[in-house]
Amino acid sequence: MTGTLIQPTIIKNILTGVLLCILIIALIYIMPLIGVFAWMVLPLPVLFYRLKTGRNASGIIIVASLTMLVVFTQNFAFNTLYFGSLLMTGFFLGEFIEKHLSVEKIMLYTCFAVLGTCAAVLFIYSLIYAQGIDNLISNYISRYHALSSQLFSESAQLYPEMNVDRQMLEKASSLFVLIFPSIFINSYLTMVWLNIILIKKVLFKKGIIVKSIENLNQWKAPDYLVFGVIALSIFIFLPIYTLKIIAINCLIILMFVYFFQGIAVASFFFQKKRWPFALRFFFYTLIAIQPLFMFLVIGFGLFDTWINFRKLDTAM
Repeated sequence: MTGTLIQPTIIKNILTGVLLCILIIALIYIMPLIGVFAWMVLPLPVLFYRLKTGRNASGIIIVASLTMLVVFTQNFAFNTLYFGSLLMTGFFLGEFIEKHLSVEKIMLYTCFAVLGTCAAVLFIYSLIYAQGIDNLISNYISRYHALSSQLFSESAQLYPEMNVDRQMLEKASSLFVLIFPSIFINSYLTMVWLNIILIKKVLFKKGIIVKSIENLNQWKAPDYLVFGVIALSIFIFLPIYTLKIIAINCLIILMFVYFFQGIAVASFFFQKKRWPFALRFFFYTLIAIQPLFMFLVIGFGLFDTWINFRKLDTAM
């Protein structure tokens, strides 16, 4: 997939990649509502040009995009870490897709590579500014609680007829902080999965087929994860608070893994029965807006471990 191209073509690809990245970032800043969805495809330009032009050109795209962003926003720390991690996601996805690894290894290795890079950046930042990583995290949590408390007070003053239960909202806010790691990881995994699906379609249109990401609707979580679900479910009821919080976060992540498997089961039968696009879109919309359907999909993914709805073993 990566070939040696003439120099003007490489320059054109780099400029196009930088332009696409800056346009997506601008969309995130200018239109926050659309930006919620735009950030999920930010790794795609880097991923595409990593596979098309190679490691060096995609690295230049990342550095040039971040440099332009910092110059325009004057916010070095946040932009470098946040947007840099998204751009690096595309880079590492390209690295591991090019190695023809299995889809779970592609996602897992990408997560660890980006996490390791971000941890290294945070460590260097803490050394430069003589502030520990634990202090950085605690400061962000304290700032979040302060902003939440201010928001609740202003809401109660502006809308007294709503009878806002401030204590209940503060408890919900505290709960959100406790499960934020799992929510963040799940949203990141969703972004990685979406970019794999998109790059698969882009490559297919160009006549390139990558076998490791070709049959995503046949993906199945490793069987041993079921034992993790059982163990974590037991840990939740133990009287050790820290262990309970860790177990809850890990269980939420595992449930999301089975959500992916459930989606794969649904996609498999959509393709097998040749359901029209409108019906598929309606089904996926229901999953997105209706928690009951989401839990149903998770259930399909979990029980597929034993029932094997797609009969993958007999089909192979």
